[in-house]
Amino acid sequence: MKRKFLVFAIVFYCVFFCSKISAQAYKSENINFNTYVFPTSYIPKDYLNYGVKINLSESPISVIIDGEKKSSRDPLSYHGGEFFFSEKELIRLIVGTANEENIKMGFVPTILELGHTNQPIEAKNHFIIDVSFENVVYGADITENKSLETPFTYTIYYSYDTVFKIINSYSKEVIMEKKDSTYNKVLSYSFEGYIPGFKTKPEAVNYLIANIDKGFTNDVVNNIKLYLRPKLDFWLDVQYSQDRCFFSRISKEDKNPLFLKLNQDVDAIEKWSRQKTEPMFDDALLSANTEFIQKNNLTINKDQSIYFNDQTRLMNYKNFLTDKKVFTDFILKMNQYTQQLDANDKGQKVALWACYANIASGFYVLGNYNSSLEYIQKARALDYQERQIKNIEDKVTEMQNKYNIFFDTNGEIKKDVNYLYFRYLRL
Repeated sequence: MKRKFLVFAIVFYCVFFCSKISAQAYKSENINFNTYVFPTSYIPKDYLNYGVKINLSESPISVIIDGEKKSSRDPLSYHGGEFFFSEKELIRLIVGTANEENIKMGFVPTILELGHTNQPIEAKNHFIIDVSFENVVYGADITENKSLETPFTYTIYYSYDTVFKIINSYSKEVIMEKKDSTYNKVLSYSFEGYIPGFKTKPEAVNYLIANIDKGFTNDVVNNIKLYLRPKLDFWLDVQYSQDRCFFSRISKEDKNPLFLKLNQDVDAIEKWSRQKTEPMFDDALLSANTEFIQKNNLTINKDQSIYFNDQTRLMNYKNFLTDKKVFTDFILKMNQYTQQLDANDKGQKVALWACYANIASGFYVLGNYNSSLEYIQKARALDYQERQIKNIEDKVTEMQNKYNIFFDTNGEIKKDVNYLYFRYLRL
């Protein structure tokens, strides 16, 4: 009898306990949203226009096999070998074109819409974006696999440094400088006479010395063309780019009517992000939370459309205003649920955690980093899913550090910041 009772008790405990655990479970999802990303540095004030100068390295290209220099190739040039573009084309990649329809990868006509000129101007308000490609390497790593008939195979790669300088055209002073290093393995490698493996390592080495640059020089060219502008943008320009943001639902929504509402709100955000539905707003909720809205910078400031001159930036700005209204509504709903959930109840505790995490992600999308961190700490205090909260926190902190580059210790915009950044700093 005692044994039967014990078995019954264990079964009851397991069913009850598992039910409670399942009631606590959350379902996470990363949803794509565009958000403003600030650069790692900024163009100083008083610079109103610029020119561009491209420098190809005059040093021979090193051929490195297994970490050892074995040979070299002629330097990169515009008219030799397989280097299929001109200096003019590279400059166009930086400054864009007059016709935005021809611009790829979301490029805009100028850096921060400063005026570009091809004329050699020496003036205090004119600077030169000086770009150099240095330390170009064609390399290979040889590996041995004794199970193969030709055991010595290899992986090809190339690397180079891009050095960006901002030079005052009048004084020739280097105002700013940044180096970006590129290392890329070549995934597809073939040409006439291509041999993938060898019986001995010396055979592999000799073959690579003779052929390493065949079949992939275009990879180097395409990499430079594809990433030249984005590298410069992320150094100096404000991006409106896509990011994956964490949002959470509750797995057992039938346990509490608030769980169902929470899930429906996350579903609505997801569908809207995929342009499947139009956003829905609770005007009464917005009106009842003016203090919260003002405290967390959720107000829609005066229309600043006149400060976003090109069509791409203007469209991004208008999309941001829509995002701000949608996420204000979403954040207020999540905040309303937090006031009705009990952290001492295991099931409700997870829902409360999910609300805090969702609020933090919403503020992250809008660039309200202090508010986001505030709700991250509220979620952390519940002692649940620390790893997930840390992941959100790391993203917020990274973005906040970039944003803070523009401000002094008193929280004021630094005096040397170019005024064209101000429109983004006051959103």
